[in-house]
Amino acid sequence: MTKREQILEVAEELIAENGFSGTSVRALAAKAGINVAMISYYFGSKEKLFEALVEYRAGFLREKFQVLNREVVDPMERVDRMIEAYVDRIFSHHRFHRILHRQMLSTKTTVNSENIMNILLKNAEEVKKVLIEGEQKKIFRKVDIEFTIAMLIGTLSQIAVSCMLSSRIIGVNPQTETIHDESYRERTKLFLKNLMRKHLTGK
Repeated sequence: MTKREQILEVAEELIAENGFSGTSVRALAAKAGINVAMISYYFGSKEKLFEALVEYRAGFLREKFQVLNREVVDPMERVDRMIEAYVDRIFSHHRFHRILHRQMLSTKTTVNSENIMNILLKNAEEVKKVLIEGEQKKIFRKVDIEFTIAMLIGTLSQIAVSCMLSSRIIGVNPQTETIHDESYRERTKLFLKNLMRKHLTGK
């Protein structure tokens, strides 16, 4: 892990605990074992550091989508594998997605929400490519592509940011399980793949 990545990991931890506004650059530097000047060197400001954190997490998934779009021929298989990658990322980094959701809803944030949105929309564009291709090849029936992507992302976001509600709905035993257990991860993948297959192909 590079020093830059280490700072981002520490930033995520502190922002999850204290919120963005409650996390100072000084506290971040102390936790990461660096001086404040190094944060300025890598990111320029706390707001730019948050944008870098979003790119750090979202960029990893985007690269996977780009590889799938280049290397996997069958559009339905590509959608399946994108869902698997997305679910794995959400379940492995649910803390980040809760931070992101909270920050985007805040009316007092100093973060540039438009910049954050543009980073996230790049991932959606990779999903859009395969849906358009599948429709053009007559593998997928004609659907509302934008709403399809919003539905997929919204479903996963709900699981990530509303764990207590989702757990109650799905039937997770809070005494012995969490919604992020492996069995629920696989259940989520299977459900979404079946849902998308039915939606896109009618089968």
